[in-house]
Amino acid sequence: MKTIKIINNQLIIKIPYDIELVSLIKTSFSGRQWDSNNKIWKAPVNEKNILATYSLTTYHGFVISSDTLPIIEKYKEQFEEDRKEADVKIAASKAIDANIEIPNSLKGELFPFQKAGVQFIENCNGKALIADEPGLGKTVQAIAWSLLHPEKVPILVICPKTLMINWEREFQKWANIKAYRINSKDTNLRYIKGIDTYIINYDIVEKMKDLLKKMNFQIIILDESTAIKNPKAKRTKAINEFIKGIPHILALTGTPTLNSRPIEMYTTLKMLSPINFGNYFEFVNKFCGAHRTRWGMDVSGATNIAELSDKLRSTVMIRRSKKDVLTELPDKTRVIIPQICDLKQYKKVEDDLISYLIESKNRSKLQAERISQVEALAKIEYLKQEAVKAKLPLFIEFVKDFMENDKKLVIFGHHREFIERLMIELKEFNPVKIMGGMSSEEKQKSIDSFQTNKNCKIFIGSITSAGVGITLTEASHMVFLELMFVPGLHDQAEDRINRIGQKNACTIYYFIADETIEQDIFNLLQSKRKVFQELMQDTNTVIENIDTNILNDLINKLTDK
Repeated sequence: MKTIKIINNQLIIKIPYDIELVSLIKTSFSGRQWDSNNKIWKAPVNEKNILATYSLTTYHGFVISSDTLPIIEKYKEQFEEDRKEADVKIAASKAIDANIEIPNSLKGELFPFQKAGVQFIENCNGKALIADEPGLGKTVQAIAWSLLHPEKVPILVICPKTLMINWEREFQKWANIKAYRINSKDTNLRYIKGIDTYIINYDIVEKMKDLLKKMNFQIIILDESTAIKNPKAKRTKAINEFIKGIPHILALTGTPTLNSRPIEMYTTLKMLSPINFGNYFEFVNKFCGAHRTRWGMDVSGATNIAELSDKLRSTVMIRRSKKDVLTELPDKTRVIIPQICDLKQYKKVEDDLISYLIESKNRSKLQAERISQVEALAKIEYLKQEAVKAKLPLFIEFVKDFMENDKKLVIFGHHREFIERLMIELKEFNPVKIMGGMSSEEKQKSIDSFQTNKNCKIFIGSITSAGVGITLTEASHMVFLELMFVPGLHDQAEDRINRIGQKNACTIYYFIADETIEQDIFNLLQSKRKVFQELMQDTNTVIENIDTNILNDLINKLTDK
């Protein structure tokens, strides 16, 4: 007799011994276990197993006991209701508009899909995974939601070191909120009157965890949350330790890694929803293809991905791609990524340059005319290179973090030494380059490789050698390591990805060393951009205008410091 009944919320399956029936039970029921004492199979009551029960009675001659049938029907109805509710939540996780009222304290207007993101966070009671593709404004969605609840302070942002200043300025830009950047020397960290937002980088969380516990944070924002994918890492253990009891957690990542290694999401998911993702063994068995090897349990696989995606979207995750909201986005967005660097050597060079420029200004008109502006430009170029040297380690860290998104990236620099350094430091991403001295055949080979080889993730180009005449539309993200004096050169370089054939809105990052000449150059580039765009039809005219535009303004800025 082949029977199925429910006792204490468990399916009890009884069969005569038959190897084919045993195989059928194993393949039909999830979470099934053999009870050797009572010679029965047990399985949890869930939607999959209820459907399996109906299948076995219809096609394999199993009998459901009369008292069990009404219970199964009730479960079936409940699962259908749960499915309808889940479908509504899944739709919300893809929403590109919402009617939520954003507080007036937000400076600026959100795109409709960003409002939908804020609504999703609100629906999740402030425990959500914002997994929109890079460039869709995850930061501002998190800030906007925090403004819905001004009483929920203080706020702690945990992010990579390279993004700390950016978060500080985004709070100031969007909400006029002053944030405090925590550093490793804050041995007496405590609440600062008038400061409700604090920013710390992942690298020092472990050291500061005891002080962070005492701050009684109400909202934690985990930017680039894949930084805690390793549960054994000190930073992950530290965050797990002090995050308990904090009511609201927002995790931000453009890389949910659904199709590669779901295990990398587990730590974050458990923080956000322990009810749905608290059982490690259930998670790895279902979604990570867990199996034993001679070296222990292997959980690096990816299984039942569609089911995992639905479960994430119906519980904690909102994710939109650029193609979903392309009609709402500008075709090109510029983002400044400011950096705090060690400027000891830079300041020495800057002081020498300022002394030289002041001395030149104080000379007689005749003497001043003899001073070649080329010489001043050479000295400024030297100062620019010192700024790049100061930020280069942070730049490399930024790029490696970005590559977690599994997106292609175009990098533009100027000097050969920096391009060659990047080729070495980023070799794991199979970079290609274009710079002065390469033949036409070599350049075309680099372009073709970037455009057609999925393993070639990074293109590194010289602004002057690769900024015109080529197409790099396999990438929709670009970052500038160095700055030129001509806005048109940057515009032309940006258009290597923002051109016919590009299917996504483009994001252009300017990686700027804070409190250096780079900041002044970028601001001047922005203020002069419209003028130079009018002159772009004649490149020579643009270059001749350097003297009377950016270079002179830059010299005046330096000597006025």
